[in-house]
Amino acid sequence: MLIDTDVIVWCLRGNSKATATIANLEMKIISQITRMELIVGCRTKSEIILLKRFLNDGGFQIIPLSPEIGMRADLWLEQKNLSHGVGLADCLIAATASNIGQPLLTANAKHFRCFSELQVKKFTP
Repeated sequence: MLIDTDVIVWCLRGNSKATATIANLEMKIISQITRMELIVGCRTKSEIILLKRFLNDGGFQIIPLSPEIGMRADLWLEQKNLSHGVGLADCLIAATASNIGQPLLTANAKHFRCFSELQVKKFTP
């Protein structure tokens, strides 16, 4: 299952439900975009080090961007940005989940409603 950025943020903030949900996943997968969004949220170099340790020690697999993911996200952004307000990061995360054939775990299910081909699993903190 691909884990959206918001679920990781809930976990890092100490939300026990997010921590348990992630711990119980057989495969912990995130998009490279999620890793980048998490880094943007860090305020100091030491927070970046702690984040990298969390991802490494937690056994997270990071799916790098690929031409296929980029092309799908580009198409979806063109199709869905104006009509649904979907942004660049969400298109890239959705394209990653679609490309690897995994459902997306997110607390922001409304952001991904317009991707009919994407299986979304709603997380409630």
